Amino acid sequence: MGRNLHYTIPQYLESALNKHAKVLSWERMDKSQTDEHYIYLIRRSDGLSEVIVHLSDEYEYSLNDYFQKPDSIREGAFILVARPEAVYDDSIVEVAQQDQVSIGKFGALMGALYKERHWNYVPKERRDEN
Repeated sequence: MGRNLHYTIPQYLESALNKHAKVLSWERMDKSQTDEHYIYLIRRSDGLSEVIVHLSDEYEYSLNDYFQKPDSIREGAFILVARPEAVYDDSIVEVAQQDQVSIGKFGALMGALYKERHWNYVPKERRDEN
């Protein structure tokens, strides 16, 4: 895990956060010169709680990656599997939900920001729509 993301990925996220209906403001919590991770604090409107978002640079986000997440990623956080080509296993989602942490890709984050208990949100990427 680390900062091995193309520079356009954080830029794309920041642009989307600026336009999101439930985002009042956001800020980077990481120190770009010294921290190993991209971490954002998102303040939401309508009484929704703040969300800390960690951008994972893994191609295959694993249970091991989850257990090695930064200390700031705790109850109420969202782990963004940030690479468009990256994958993660649904079993990790179940473990994270027990900790009240969300895991998903970009669309999952955008949808989850509308929900207070976002760890229970089921994004399109995980829905059974047969």
